Amino acid sequence: MTEKTGETIRIYIAFITIAVFWGLSFYATIIALRKLSTFQVLQMRWGISAVIFLILIAVRKVRLPHRPAELKYAVLAGLLQPCVYSMFETPGIGLTSSSESSLFIATIPCMTLIFGILFFHRKARPLLLLGITAAFGGVLINTLFSPSFSAGGKLTGYFLLTGAVITGGLFSHASSRASETCSSMQITALMSLMAGGFFSAINALKGDFLQSIRLTFSDSPTLAAVLFLGVGCSCLCYLGFNYVIGRMNPAAASNISASLTTTVGVVSGILFAGDPFGWFTLAALGLTICGVLLSSRASTS
Repeated sequence: MTEKTGETIRIYIAFITIAVFWGLSFYATIIALRKLSTFQVLQMRWGISAVIFLILIAVRKVRLPHRPAELKYAVLAGLLQPCVYSMFETPGIGLTSSSESSLFIATIPCMTLIFGILFFHRKARPLLLLGITAAFGGVLINTLFSPSFSAGGKLTGYFLLTGAVITGGLFSHASSRASETCSSMQITALMSLMAGGFFSAINALKGDFLQSIRLTFSDSPTLAAVLFLGVGCSCLCYLGFNYVIGRMNPAAASNISASLTTTVGVVSGILFAGDPFGWFTLAALGLTICGVLLSSRASTS
């Protein structure tokens, strides 16, 4: 097996991991939110991920970046996502409908592409543009034609979600630049420690830090959901995402991961949460998968 073949296999494994865990994360979050507040979920989710990396650091399996050249973009990535990103996304979703928020978040690959062209001198291949357009079109169809779609969100919510989209686009490039001097393990470890400390501090100031831990460990479904989010979504998924984004065009990597996650999320919503299913679902999945294939081909050609 050549090194290039091995790297391709690792990229495929990373995308599959991202699709499965992030695709099911909405369902797990719903379970966790039955007992915990939004910031309590974030504290426990990223706290668990931080503990995992602290153990790996203690046994010398992971070395945190410490030189200024290493820290520059790694710290920026950690600040952008999940810290700043969550501060925009969480209240933004609360002030709009789920259908509106999904439309906004689905434009992150588009914002990544725009930032890449404007500020990072990256070229946009026609196939990549077509892939991102197709994937976004799939999300658009699934949202607009769904029986549960509504368009009554507040202006403040729109501004907050726009902030989340901008932050997500910047994070993709920050992580890509950080990968030039740091491994994906180092970037993810730093992100987890920063996020774990950030959300723990918020809950400590609110007086909810210990209550978050007590509520989580006193309810089995909540504990299972938080472990799924912490180990799978925060630790493994970001490790995989930081890996592929350092080896592909950030816009292509962002589009493929977002599209696969959307596909798994739609299917899991239909199977487990009773979400509506119809011709629009099939059309949306078809366009989304086409977008993934086109983006993948553009990134490897």
